[in-house]
Parts: sequence; C-alpha cells; structure tokens
Amino acid sequence: MNIRRTAALLAAAALATTLAGCASDSPDAEGATTTIEFGLPTNMGANNSPMAVAEAMGYFADEGLKVDIVVTGDSTSIVQGIDSGSLDIGSTPPEPILQAMTKGSDLQLVYNYIRKQTGSLAVLKDSPIQSLEDFRGAVIGQASLGTSNMLLSEGILASAGLTPDVDYSHLAVGTGAAALQALKGGQVDALSLWDTEYAAFEAQGTALRYFTTDEVASLFSTTYFTSADYAGKNADTIEGFGRAMAKATLFTATNPEAALRIMYDKYPDTLVAGNSIDDQLAIDLVALERRIELLTAGDPEASGTWGAYDESALKAWAAFALDAGIIDSAVDTVAAAPNTFVEDYNDFDGDAVITEAKNWSAAE
Repeated sequence: MNIRRTAALLAAAALATTLAGCASDSPDAEGATTTIEFGLPTNMGANNSPMAVAEAMGYFADEGLKVDIVVTGDSTSIVQGIDSGSLDIGSTPPEPILQAMTKGSDLQLVYNYIRKQTGSLAVLKDSPIQSLEDFRGAVIGQASLGTSNMLLSEGILASAGLTPDVDYSHLAVGTGAAALQALKGGQVDALSLWDTEYAAFEAQGTALRYFTTDEVASLFSTTYFTSADYAGKNADTIEGFGRAMAKATLFTATNPEAALRIMYDKYPDTLVAGNSIDDQLAIDLVALERRIELLTAGDPEASGTWGAYDESALKAWAAFALDAGIIDSAVDTVAAAPNTFVEDYNDFDGDAVITEAKNWSAAE
C-alpha cells in the first residue's frame, strides 16, 4: 500500500492531472490485481490503523486489491477527486459529500465506517468558555480550513445562534502537538478535532472539556463513498474493499495493540521522534480504544451490519445539515446510501479473524 500526499486546496487540479492515468484497473484475467486510488484526509495514525492491518494481514490481497492511499490533508479535495474520477473511493464525514450533492455531484455512500460521531469542540478544562454561547468572539483551531470538522463545528455553534466569521473565526493549526500547542499557548480558544486527537492529548496530561449537541452526538461520522458511476461499474471491487476493511476493523477491535504494532512496522513515520514504541503505545492505545467504541457501535459483528447505514441515521444527517446551514437545499441521503454491498461486506468468517487477531505476534 503506497501513500502519496497532495497539497490541500490544490489537490483537485493535481489529482486530475497526475492520477488520471493510474485509477483502478479492472482485472481481465483470473488472479489479476485491481488498484484502488483511495483518498484519505489525514495522515496515517492510530485512527487509521485498520488500513495498515488490512494490508499487512493480506485482507486486501485476498480480494485481489492493491490500495494506494492519497493523503489530501482535507476532505474537500477528496470529494473533488471522486468527482473528477482521479480517486476511486474516498473517506470523509458526510458534510462535504452532502454539500457536493446539492451542487449536482452524483455520489454514493458505500460503507459506514465510523458508526458514531467523532467530532466535537474542545477547550482547556480551566477555559472561561462554559457554554456554546460563550464561543462568541472565539478563535477555533481547525486541522485545516477544508476539513469536515470545520463544517461540523459550525453546525454545532449554529444551534446557539452563532455565525462563522461574524461571531467567531477559524484558524488552521494542524493536528497533534501543533494543535495542542496552539490551544495551550492561547493562539486559539478551542479546537475542533476528533476523538483520537483528544484522547492522545488527555493521555499526555492535558485536561479538556467538550461541547456538542445531542443531535450531533447521535450522527455517524467517517464514511467511505464513491461516484454512482464507479459504484455501478465496480461492484466486486467495492465489495472486496469493504469486506477487507470489515475484517481489519474486527481484527483491530480484538487486538488493538497488534494493530498499532503492525502500523508502526508498515509506517515507521507514525512513531514520534524520541518516543520508544512502548511510550507511543501508551498514548496510541488510549486513542485507538476510544475509536474502537465508535467503529463497533451496535456490534456489527454480531448483527452482520459491517458497513451498513441505518435509515433513521441517514435522515438525521440530512435534517441536521439543512437545519445547521451546512447545505442550502434538501438531500435524499437514504437514496444516496442504498446499502447495496452490505451482505457481501459481511460474508466472511468472523471467528477466524478473531482467532487470527488473538494469536498474532510480532514475529509474523
């Protein structure tokens, strides 16, 4: 699995010109490999460790797939890449997808990856901000100004009658240590990141308080999506990709330490300079275990619902996005997420994956 990085904001043009020739190849003979150009908005880390597991454990290979990760640094560029055909499958929370749909993009949600909401606003525990109304005049740190979390935070604050660039402002601060320093140093008053980032900060001793709404907390988060055209022409590829990710997520949930060690081995730059593996594990395990709660909400292994969208959750997203001003016209989210491939995603031996995870050792 290769990782390439594109510059945020310029990614749409760059992807269209540099990746057009290397989009997925349909196998024309038994045993051929299909390449998937997969758009990811964030760098490899604990939150994305199931991707490393799917590669290392051969789950992608078992499906005849080779996955090339394109790190864009933001979500908007992924939607643009899917629209242009330079990306095959993308990963982002729904906000930018829904926005694109209102502008005519024919997109399809194909795999419900993070089944509960990851995003919220966070402040230092001793911050004077005590309510959503107190965000008036605040500067909010965002991973980038093209991130879906920025749209989510605007939706949260809209519930308190606050308007971006009028009542508060955004500032790009990145993630990890840079974001934490911006908060602790007073460059920003709050952060708008996600569960694994916050868990890592807390594991390193920073106490935080969180702000969201009941409506937002009930929404699903990161989803895999593609164009309706790609979905119609590449059913086997999507089914195989989703099945591999279901296996990898089950493996990760069963043995999170193994998932992280696999990631460190495959992607050594995920280790922070100066940290031993044990030190890194102590931080990353806290973050990953928090993420696993969201990845496995509703027990998809027992219910056979890996990748499935609940109709009520889809309707809730459409209502929230419209009410919060994220979109300016209604979107039929139920039609956009038909659960076409769910039965095939769940067609694997879960007990075998669990056994494999429990028996995994670094010597493998």
